[in-house]
Amino acid sequence: MYSNIILHRQWSKLACLCRSLSTIEGQKLPQVGKSSDGITPPPRIPRGPTDILQALASTVGTDPTAAHYKYHDDPYLIPLSNFRKRSYALSAEAGRKAAAWVRDEHAELFTTREWDPPMKMKTEYYNADPQIDMYAPRPIYNDESKVTEEDLKYTINNALLEDAIKVFHLLGGVEGVNDELKLSLLQFLCFYNQKEPVSMEWIEERWFSAATKERQAATWKLGGLADKIFEAMDPKTPEAYCAIIQGMAKYYQAERAHVLAKEAIEKGIPLSTSVYNSLLGCVGFLKEGTVLRIEALKSLLGEMNQQGFTPNKETLNSCLSSISLWGSGKPLQTVALQILAEFRQLNIQPTLSSYYYLLCIFCKERGPRVDILTPILNDLEKRESLEATDATDTNFFITAMGVCSNHLQDVSLAERLHALLMKDDNYKLVGDAYKESIYYRHLVTVTCRFAPFDKAMQLLDILIPNVYVPEPSVMEEIIKTLELNGCGERLVGAWSQLVVFGLAPRTRLVERLLTAVTTVYAGQDDETKTKIRAMAADIVKFDQIKEEKDQNDDKRTPSPKLSATALTNILELCSDTTDKDDPNWEMVENVVHKLRSEQTIGVPSNPQAIADVAEKAATVGLPSLASLAVTYLAECGFEEAGPASERALGVLLNRPPDEVRAILEQKASPALHPDAMQIVDAYHLAKTGSSMSSSDGTSSDSDSSSDDE
Repeated sequence: MYSNIILHRQWSKLACLCRSLSTIEGQKLPQVGKSSDGITPPPRIPRGPTDILQALASTVGTDPTAAHYKYHDDPYLIPLSNFRKRSYALSAEAGRKAAAWVRDEHAELFTTREWDPPMKMKTEYYNADPQIDMYAPRPIYNDESKVTEEDLKYTINNALLEDAIKVFHLLGGVEGVNDELKLSLLQFLCFYNQKEPVSMEWIEERWFSAATKERQAATWKLGGLADKIFEAMDPKTPEAYCAIIQGMAKYYQAERAHVLAKEAIEKGIPLSTSVYNSLLGCVGFLKEGTVLRIEALKSLLGEMNQQGFTPNKETLNSCLSSISLWGSGKPLQTVALQILAEFRQLNIQPTLSSYYYLLCIFCKERGPRVDILTPILNDLEKRESLEATDATDTNFFITAMGVCSNHLQDVSLAERLHALLMKDDNYKLVGDAYKESIYYRHLVTVTCRFAPFDKAMQLLDILIPNVYVPEPSVMEEIIKTLELNGCGERLVGAWSQLVVFGLAPRTRLVERLLTAVTTVYAGQDDETKTKIRAMAADIVKFDQIKEEKDQNDDKRTPSPKLSATALTNILELCSDTTDKDDPNWEMVENVVHKLRSEQTIGVPSNPQAIADVAEKAATVGLPSLASLAVTYLAECGFEEAGPASERALGVLLNRPPDEVRAILEQKASPALHPDAMQIVDAYHLAKTGSSMSSSDGTSSDSDSSSDDE
């Protein structure tokens, strides 16, 4: 029964295929000649599979404020902090890794397709239609596997290093493999130094782990399988010498690599330009000192010329790479320019990697200011396109922007560099997510420091938050720029950004923001002042929530708390109201209590602000808050406590300053309201070091003791 259905399905597919072919044939345009009616159709233009999509995209243009394509295009789902962006990207990749794990650990589940036609030929691993090697499970090799040389070729071509070594030993080692396969395996082992290569599939994991710097040390595996295969080869071919020398040079086994190179030359075995490029890249490991290293570099270049090898762009990059690792100084800069000039005479133009190494040589962090970036940009701007030829090409833009920001401090060069990056398809040269973040860090920093305010704000509106989330140091630069230009409303928005970006727990940044809004507060309109007061109150609430969370979590090292100076700024902002029922007064009272607690860090840098709070509180009819503020000033020993007591008491009693001063100077306790009496006690505490109530208690105790006697 099922066989009839399957045969009918096959005939239907065949008929459909025939109709499709006839339709396509009828749609073909004639290439040459004229039609019968005298109309000549244009020649057929070959189109790629994505040409229509590219044409549509060119009509729309790019949205600079759009998030990266790997995030959901939904404002509620786009991550807006660096931590969330990293977690989002790695989580999505973790799902793909889980699927790959299932594929590799349970390969037997992917060897059969139940509903494939019976006449379709199946193989053990490739039965999908179309066949996609990346999605197919990897073969599993163990000690009982029956392998052939084809299996060894498969493992080498697919960069399965551990499997290649396993298959090599199963085939009998050096004696059981032909010379061609031994050479391929030797080249494979030398390229990866007998270590399993990082999978090119997990791009996010590579991007976020790129912060680790490559070790500049000898890491070649001495006595490994590559050395054994090379020693066992007889005769040793030029390809084998080239492979082992380049492998040793790549992993900085410089002395052994140069010895093998001399051995090959003495035996008359020809080498290659790539071998000399590798030797040039590690020549600095042979000598100590700048002079000896320069002589060794020139000697190696002369030897390369004697052997008749033509240098190329990799030769130039290898020379400049070595020089950039030797330190700084005029001799190295002179040699680098000489090498660059000679290669230009050979019609070899420098690449982005070459210019990256030049920036490393000339623009040291503590060296003199040298503007080598301007001629570099002049050259790159004349080129029709920038192509990536080496992995280090992606280091150019972040290094150049760092030079604009820190070394030259030139915003015009930064703008030219950014325009070059945004030209055509050059943005792919910015590198991974880590390098992109560094690039924008330098760009925003130099723009905030040296660009006109309007241009800086325009750039920030484009980049933040979807393209770039500022780090704490960059956010501090932004706050400083807003403070200098008196933008109170944007400073209020900066607090919202701190919360969204996950930077609100950073106390130093919040204190810097409070200082900025306190500075610009007086010049704002009433609406902006209301927003600033609400922001200050929100900071206090956020700090309280953070303290409660630390207590509930029982942290061994709790989060840092706001300093006394920051709390004083909050007092100054929240107390700017004449409405007694304003909820900000309750926040002011909570802040004063927090100042009096022993957990507050430091003392206020502007105690006059607390004295003003006491007078304002007395004016609006909050005597308890006024007495609390004056008492805090007296307890801390501030000289503002005395004048603050006079003004606050004068407002509460509605009496002229002379009468208030007389009341304060009385030795006996006057009959006053408890809050007014507390202000009097604070005045005496500030003047004499002890309050009136304590002095009265002392005298009464002495009198009673004398009566008893």
